[in-house]
Amino acid sequence: MATNQLNTLQLDVLRRFAKQHGRYWKSKLRSAWTSGRDDRMQDGAVLRQIRNDFGPVWLTRFRLT
Repeated sequence: MATNQLNTLQLDVLRRFAKQHGRYWKSKLRSAWTSGRDDRMQDGAVLRQIRNDFGPVWLTRFRLT
């Protein structure tokens, strides 16, 4: 069951992904989620968990702080 907040690990993984993938990180993550490539990425299990718990629409509204 999804909560409406990321846990610390999930937030750390998203920050790391954003740092590694630059300005268009959300687009790259969405593409990985759509294609299934996220399972072979660093932190893939956590990225998949975020997708399953929150979804692509949530990612569009999400802002790293």
